[in-house]
Order: sequence, then structure tokens, then C-alpha cells
Amino acid sequence: MKSLPVILLACLFGILALSSGCQQQESVAASPDTKQSSDASPSVPVTRPVASYSFTDAKIESRILDDIRFLASDEQEGRGPYSKGLQASAEYIAQQFADAGLDTQLIEGKPFQVFATRERVDLGENNELVFHSAGGNSQTITGDDYRPLSPSTSGSFDLPLAFAGYGISSPRDGYDDYADFDVTGKAVIVLRHEPDQAGRTQKFAGSGNSKFAYLSTKVVNAIEHDAAAVVFVTDEAAIQKESSGGDKLLSFQIRMPSEFEPKIPVIHMKRSLVDALLKEAGKPSLSEWESSVDKSLQPNSFDLAGALVTGEIEIETSERTQQNVLGVLPGEGKLASEVVVVGAHYDHLGYGGSGSLAPWTREIHNGADDNASGTVALLETARQCTAWEGADRRTMLFIAFGAEEQGLIGSEYYVRHPLYATENTVAMLNYDMVGRLRKDRLTVYGHNTAEEFEAWIDEAAAQHAITVEKVPGGYGPSDHASFYGRGIPVMHDFTGFHSQYHRPSDDVEHINVPGIRKIVGMNIEILKHLVKDKIVPIKNAEGSLLDMYFGGIPSRGQPAKEGDKDAGQRALGVQVGDPQPGGIPIIKVTQGSVADKAGLRGGDILAGWGEAKVTSIDELRTAVRATQLDTKIPVRILRGMLELELEVEFPK
Repeated sequence: MKSLPVILLACLFGILALSSGCQQQESVAASPDTKQSSDASPSVPVTRPVASYSFTDAKIESRILDDIRFLASDEQEGRGPYSKGLQASAEYIAQQFADAGLDTQLIEGKPFQVFATRERVDLGENNELVFHSAGGNSQTITGDDYRPLSPSTSGSFDLPLAFAGYGISSPRDGYDDYADFDVTGKAVIVLRHEPDQAGRTQKFAGSGNSKFAYLSTKVVNAIEHDAAAVVFVTDEAAIQKESSGGDKLLSFQIRMPSEFEPKIPVIHMKRSLVDALLKEAGKPSLSEWESSVDKSLQPNSFDLAGALVTGEIEIETSERTQQNVLGVLPGEGKLASEVVVVGAHYDHLGYGGSGSLAPWTREIHNGADDNASGTVALLETARQCTAWEGADRRTMLFIAFGAEEQGLIGSEYYVRHPLYATENTVAMLNYDMVGRLRKDRLTVYGHNTAEEFEAWIDEAAAQHAITVEKVPGGYGPSDHASFYGRGIPVMHDFTGFHSQYHRPSDDVEHINVPGIRKIVGMNIEILKHLVKDKIVPIKNAEGSLLDMYFGGIPSRGQPAKEGDKDAGQRALGVQVGDPQPGGIPIIKVTQGSVADKAGLRGGDILAGWGEAKVTSIDELRTAVRATQLDTKIPVRILRGMLELELEVEFPK
């Protein structure tokens, strides 16, 4: 998946939410181009009679609320890659498509276009953990106080205990918790993160994280030192960063290198239990140990003589998929061979990770706005389309895309493996983050990608009392970009950023349900044109985020400015979003790019370039173009609650 061309302009706004329930009509419709394998996909929706829908405002809003409560519930685990919640969401969408009357028997009799398969591990039910002190006391640890982690093996264990500090071996920083300390065959208690997080000594990464802070690095290092198990405990600095200030257990799923194979039990445990064990052994508390080592940066690992840990871990394995979910409303008459796509991505960030703007947390990111809101709009659009009658209309293909948050992977896979030939696809409408309509203002991208679009948008917006801000160009950080890259006119709806974006707080209570209803209503009027009227594409429509993705390259159709003939060498390698208070959000960073080498990450806010503040796209473009090659320039970024300064250098 990472090998997909970086030209894709990965997702930010991803939510094509066309709630559709279009009923099948007997017709001569466009014929699917391919029949693809989906052996590992979720189960096929149960066949039911086509539902009968009422389209009063109250009924529409009730359906939208029911849909979004399901998709953005904690049970769906933030719809993260390969999660059970993502699978359940795909099945839910497929069933809603089928209930609405769409044809879902599309790919080997299923609605699922699988594009990635992976073995997934889950925590089983047979787990237990017991501490045995040197004094003969035993304490059974409850499930609320510990959690086995996904890098763990299954099976029982009976091991002596040792304390291995932060579990770090860093020659660069002159620090090694395993130096002159034999942990062969022992269960090592290891603190998360690393010493001196205040940055007093300039070692490690200060308030950030070096590679030695990663759980994966610590597990691998313990295995290399022949430890027989790892018991993680959260460091005090991390607990203080938590908004609740609590000692929360990590989620079961931990990202590890692709080549990693579990070899030992791996557990996360609350500090109070470890402190009690240390106290009984006459050792310093965790806080005392951390304070001492932060000052001295001298490791102090030790055995817990006579103490043992016994228990059992059960890890279950299964095959999981990532897939697009498709439903078709066949066309009629002479236009039936042409296709209009309506889409929205349904995936999100799971428990956070690199895409989160709260990277210090491991909480469920429900993504109510991003992009459950777009997905429910997709579903409701489909339902309302089924009520249409009349001859001569185009086939409609409704797609809930997967893996948008990973870089438009699902939509790019579709356009490379289309159900209908892309040359017969005449338009694409995308919903991404449409749940925060404020003062009835909606941003619509792509109005100038077809000659007729602007008039249709203006007409529909007026009918539904929506004020539209029109943004030119067909590229951008959502799934419509994949279609525009194939020459297909696009429209993309977006209600704007907010303080909950890509954070655990993006929940249902913030969603403007009547606003989604209005946006769907507006797009139903536009779709009536899209399925019947002539559409004339405008090639190379001006205005997009593509130029900023490449850095200093001029916009499409515009020559390089005088004295700026080497602009193409200033390829920063970021895709940016709309300016926010404080700077410009970085949506994606190209692997191996100038930005990547400088340490920029997706989710950062670019606040300053050199000595100048950056508050607009034009200011950033100007700053990039003015930067001398082979010269380091300080760049100020905001990363969560931190303000960092990095150095960017464009090589000749």
C-alpha cells in the first residue's frame, strides 16, 4: 500500500457521504467491466425486501442519526485498518445498500472490492496473570489492571522478574539499561518512552519521541537480550500528558515492523501494581527511579530477587481485509451505459497513531465527522435516488471507500480496477466531512471541472438555502482526486475543519444532523442533472492543491515565474489543507521527500518558515520559492501541544 504513487494527494477531508437507497429498475444498464475476487471479504448482506422510506425531514434526520450512531460508536473501534469495527462497518453499509434496493451482487456475488488482506491477531478470552513476591504472597491481577498486547505469543509462563528501566540500548546517547545486566529467561518490567523528556540534556528526543521510545523498539531489544517476557508500565511524564491524568492501559493492537514475529509474552500493566511489588522488594518507587535517572542519565536496572510472574495469554489469529463497498442503481434508456459515481470514505484512524492530532493518546478516534458524516450522507443519497422514475438516465454507482486515511488507497484501487470502464464514467460526487455545517456554509471543490457544474451548484444551493464557497480544481485531499486524475469531472463537499479533527473528541454529539440532511437534499438536485443532462469536462481546471503537494512547482497551466526556473527542485513533498488559526495543516508527507527528511509529519501545523509566519497558501508558496538551494532554513511547526523547530534543506 505504501508503494502507491505519492502523486495521489492523500486524504484529509475524506467523506463522500451520499446516503443512497436507489431502487433497481429493469433496464439496459452499464455492464460491469470486471469480476474480481473477494474471498476474504465480509459476509454477504442478507437478502431482504426493498425498504420503503419516508422522506419527511424528521424521518431523514432519524435515519441519518441512526447510521452515524452505529458507524461512530466505540464498538466500531474508530474504523481503523483491519479492525473488527471496520469489517462491521463494511457489512452495515452493504446491508443498507441492499435494503435500499441497490444491486450489491457485483463482484463474485458480493458488494466488496477487496484490495488488501492481512492476518489479524485479537485477544482471546483465556488470560490470567499472577504476581508472586519473595515473601510468598500471591496476587492475581484483574483484567482492569493489565492487558496483553498484540506482539505477544500465546501460552503459559512462569518466570523470575527483573526491572530493566526504559529497556533502551542507545550507543548514540550513551545509555543502556541492559549494560552488565543479564535478563536471560526473565520477565523484564520496562517503562514506556525514554529518560529526560524535559529535554534538559539534549539526549534522546526531549519532549518528543526518538525511535528508542517506541514499544516496538523496546520489545525487539528485550528479545535480543534474551528476555523471556516484557511487562510495560507507563512512565509518569506520559500520564501527566493525559487530559484525564489517569494511568490508562494501551489498546491491544500495537504496530510492529512488518517482519516482526512474536517470540515472548508482552503485557501492559498499571503502575500501582508494579509500585507495590517494588515496595515489598525494598526498591525505589517508579517515580523515585524516574526522577533519579532523569537527573543522572545513569541506568539502574535490578533483579527482583525471589519474585515471579505466572500466567497465560491467548492470542487468536484471523484473516482481515480492507475493501470498498459498492452498490449500483442501474440506468435506463440511451444513457444507461454511462456512469455517475457517488462516494465517501468510511475508514478512520482506529486508536490514533501517526494520523492523529493527539498522538500521545491511545484512545478510540470515532471519526463522527471524518468520515462517518460523509458515509451516512452517501447512504441517505442512495435511499432517495431509489424513488426516481423516468427513462433515459445514467447508471449510478455508490462507493464507500476504504483506506482513504492511508492515502486514497481504496479509491485509487477502484480507478485502476473499475467495475465500469472509466471512459464511461462521466462524473464523480464525493462527501468528506460534511457533519459540521455552520451558518449554512458549505465548501464545494471542483465546480470548474465541467462546464455545467457551477450553474447546477448555484441552483441547488439556492433551493436549500445553503451558501456555497466554490474552490476551483479537481485535486485535493480526498477520494475525488483519484477520479479527477483519470480526467473525470468531480465535485467534493466539505463543511470545514474544527478543533476535534483527527482527535478522540470527534464524536456524534458535535454533528449537525439537519445540516447533513440539507447537504444531501442539495446534492439530490445536482444528481438529477448529473444522471440526465449533458456534461462537458474542462481539462486541466485551474486551482488545486497539487502545486503545494510538489512544493514550488507552478500551478497547472501556469509557466514558471522569471528567475524561478529551478522551482521544481524545491519539492517540499507535503500535501496541505486549508489554513487554520496558527498555520497551515500538513495532511500527508511523501516518504523520502525533503519534508520527510526534515522530520515533518502528517498532522503537523506549519506555523513559520524562516523568520516569517505562514498564514496562507500564497505565503507558503512564496516562502518555498524564495528559499535558496543547499541552505538550511528553520521551520516552526505545532505538533499537538508542542512547538518544534526543524530544518528544511532543498538539495541542488
